[in-house]
Amino acid sequence: MILKKIMEKRYKLLLIAAGSITAVIIIIFLLTNNQLPDSAGIIDKKYRITQQHYWSSLTTGYRFDNRAVETYFKNDIANNHTLDFFSYCQSRFKDMEYSEHMQAVRKYLHDTIQPPEKAEQIYELYGKYNEYQKELYLDQKRWAGSGTPEEMLENLRKIQDFRRQHFGENTADSIFGVEVKSNEYALRKQIIIGDTGMTGREKEERLASLRCNMWGDQAETVDDRQALLDRYNEKLKIHEADLAGMSKEDRERKISEFRRRIFTPEEAERMDNADRQLKYIRERDIEYSRLSRAILDNNDLSEQEKNRKIMELHNKLYGGSGKTP
Repeated sequence: MILKKIMEKRYKLLLIAAGSITAVIIIIFLLTNNQLPDSAGIIDKKYRITQQHYWSSLTTGYRFDNRAVETYFKNDIANNHTLDFFSYCQSRFKDMEYSEHMQAVRKYLHDTIQPPEKAEQIYELYGKYNEYQKELYLDQKRWAGSGTPEEMLENLRKIQDFRRQHFGENTADSIFGVEVKSNEYALRKQIIIGDTGMTGREKEERLASLRCNMWGDQAETVDDRQALLDRYNEKLKIHEADLAGMSKEDRERKISEFRRRIFTPEEAERMDNADRQLKYIRERDIEYSRLSRAILDNNDLSEQEKNRKIMELHNKLYGGSGKTP
């Protein structure tokens, strides 16, 4: 009896640890091996993962009141809500031994979901999910490594194959499909943007093709909720090599053009003004440094004359505020 309680306590701690570390393990697992991916999507398009699912995956999650739970599992028990719901169950009933935890989850499911057969199916799937997390946690060394975005993409495919073996293909793709497709899209974007062998225009064309291939008729709007500043920085990264090869004037003009495509005219103008102000300050500081050095190096001047000339130069460039460059 004592041994049983000890084992239950260990399993409970293992479950809590696994719940918190699973996401980290998955990220680490994506960094192993070195095989290049093929062009096929990891999740079959029959699952119809939409941009709304993608956007939801970028938020903090769902609310799980009783009515919401009943609605989320009205049809299939394995869907894009299942993963968040299981995390919610782990958190809601965390301060108890594992056997107590499972009993509490089972009671909660039967009190919340009808018919009882469906509640029991979700309970059984929840137990299988806990076993999956435990297996990840106990075999952490298997996932150690580092790699490129190409390698991470290949290993995203491999970890989904691991899930398919544990849950069955349809269940695994239904539960983890949104997460996998979202990560796959981000990695494929990163691969294209980081390709130093393409021009900015070629990258833009490849990205458009990627959006069309992965999101179909939603390709034009899938990135609409990306933060404007992130979109702007991404644009600069896409055209990084092109900008580096331009003259200073052409580069500034091109960057200003990007800003006007992404931000409002007022926001773009403020950014341009800030750049001009920084440019003015930088050039003024360089000029002060050059002229003050010439004064200090002039051996024909006394220390008193040098101090006077430095002060006059400072007042001329910075005004009489006493501010230092």
